[in-house]
Amino acid sequence: MPATEIVPGLGALRFRPEGDDDRPFRFRLFCDSRSDEWERLPLDAAIREQLMRLQFEAQIASYRSQFPAARFDIVELADEPIGRIVVDRPGNMLRLVDLVLVPQYRNRGIGTAILATLIDEAQGVRLPVRLAVAVGNEKALRLYRRLGFVPIGTAGMHVELERRPSVAQNSK
Repeated sequence: MPATEIVPGLGALRFRPEGDDDRPFRFRLFCDSRSDEWERLPLDAAIREQLMRLQFEAQIASYRSQFPAARFDIVELADEPIGRIVVDRPGNMLRLVDLVLVPQYRNRGIGTAILATLIDEAQGVRLPVRLAVAVGNEKALRLYRRLGFVPIGTAGMHVELERRPSVAQNSK
């Protein structure tokens, strides 16, 4: 995606393929996205870090094996990494595998704008967008429902959501 200002006033966002040199940023982002659940555990900081690294490596292996053809991109704002997005395009849908932003860029409309761009892409090729979200992630569930996603099933601790392309209205 070329750099595009999708949230007025924030600057141009762009996606670029993630590389090995992004690993430290991705690990910090992974930890930031789970800080609430991990901070509640009465663990020594070194043990917590070790467990987070194991979970991080497990996520990498899982995503790469489940979605080998997916795009793994870093979201940049003014050439600074602010997030990550993983999208799989198997031909019958667009699957949002992962979208996470650094804490200081959350709740500013960036995630919603990125999702809207993905929805527009899917609409253009008449495919649904699917994703899974943790059952207890009420904030994300509200956002996805607001954007037209509906539950289509559950898998373990996750709800599978889908947004179908809207039917084109004939204006004649």
